[in-house]
Parts: sequence; C-alpha cells; structure tokens
Amino acid sequence: MRNDAQHRRRGFTLVEMVLSMAVMTVLLGGISSALVIAGRAMPDRVTPAKLMTDGYHVADQMATELYAAQTITARSANSISFTVADRNADSNPETIQYSWSGIAGQPLNRQYNGASASTVLDNVYQFNLTCVTEVIGSSTRVTLVNITLQAGSDSASRVDTSVQLLNQPL
Repeated sequence: MRNDAQHRRRGFTLVEMVLSMAVMTVLLGGISSALVIAGRAMPDRVTPAKLMTDGYHVADQMATELYAAQTITARSANSISFTVADRNADSNPETIQYSWSGIAGQPLNRQYNGASASTVLDNVYQFNLTCVTEVIGSSTRVTLVNITLQAGSDSASRVDTSVQLLNQPL
C-alpha cells in the first residue's frame, strides 16, 4: 500500500494552467483597455484650453507685478519695463521687463534685473500693452495698463486684463 503523503500532487494539471492563463488574459485585457481609455481622456498638451490657462497664468503674473510697480520706465505696444520695491535686500529697486518680438508664434520673455531673459509663454500670437495716464488734481496720477495676450493661433485663447496704478510719474 502506498502512503498518502506519496500521492500528493506537486504541480498543476494542464487544465488548471490553461484555465488560469485564460483568466489572466481577460484581466490583463480589461486593465489595458482601461489604460487606453484613460490615456485618451487626458487632454493634448497643446489644446486651446491649455493655452488659455497658460495665458491667464502669465497675465495674472504680469498684473500682480505691475500692481506693485513703483515706476514704468519704458513701454511700447510689445514690451514694458518697470521697477518694483526691493525684493532681494540690496536696497535697490528691482527692474522687470516683459517683451515680445511682435512675430506670431514667438515666445513672451521676462527679464529680471538685467539678467538673461527667460521665456514665460511659448507660441504667442498677440501681445499688446496700452497705457493711459490721467492726472487727477495736482498730486494724483492714475495709469491704466491694459494687457491683451493670445497664446496660440486659436482666438479662444485670448486673455484681456487691466491693472490700475496710482501716482505713476508722467
């Protein structure tokens, strides 16, 4: 007579292996389908919505820095240079410049204290600045800076914002 310990199986039968492989195939197929669907649901890198969001971010950054401006030192339709209060504890005001070449598809650059310019927004199709200064009374000056920014060729990615500055030099 054989001992029960000798009759134990040490492996899987062919039917068990085929069945487990079939179940794993179905599971992996479902997981891969879910990944493909999730990948298609993600927006493209350069959609009009993303360009508009990037444009709003840059316009907000510019408006925040302009709001803190002490003086506007230079301005044109495609660039603006201004000083803000000391930010690095050297007792000198900081100079910030935003500029665009005026050529569609070129980047909008920001320069800080004369260092090399860094790109803050790629693929700019429109960047216009208009500044209107009004003198109210003898001691109060109000400067209104209107920023128009279009990132990408889609007109839906256009951003308009305005900043009001008090007591700017004429």
